[in-house]
Amino acid sequence: MKIGSRTRRFIDESMVVRLATVSGSGQARVTPLWFIFAGGRFYMNTREASPAVRDILANPEVVLLLERDKGRRSKDVLRLRGQATFHRGSAVNRQMYLRSLLKYHLSAGGLRNLLATVGSLPIRVLYYRERAGEAGTIEIIPESAEMLPKP
Repeated sequence: MKIGSRTRRFIDESMVVRLATVSGSGQARVTPLWFIFAGGRFYMNTREASPAVRDILANPEVVLLLERDKGRRSKDVLRLRGQATFHRGSAVNRQMYLRSLLKYHLSAGGLRNLLATVGSLPIRVLYYRERAGEAGTIEIIPESAEMLPKP
């Protein structure tokens, strides 16, 4: 699927994607995640033991919902449908960690937030250390996109 300029701008101004998955038993789930958009695909770092990954392994069809977080606020939501795969311990993971670091932590807003919340760093380190499962990357190839008005 070719991503148009309006859709690309909307993606670039979004910081969180809501990943909608369906479990093997048919249970719907929505998980907010940080993401990187590169080469026409979405990438999200997470753990193999996460519910989203378990759902994707059972059913790779997903829906992504994005709202514009930066720049001008929008009355629209971008909905994309696509196919997801999970990559364990690969070069994709390292590349996405670096891109995430630049987008979320080393940006002007990210650095401001880090300085404002520096006291919570020990708790964050403990949280990530306790997360179960092997780290990996969800990759989503979008198949369709549409703008919808916010309800």
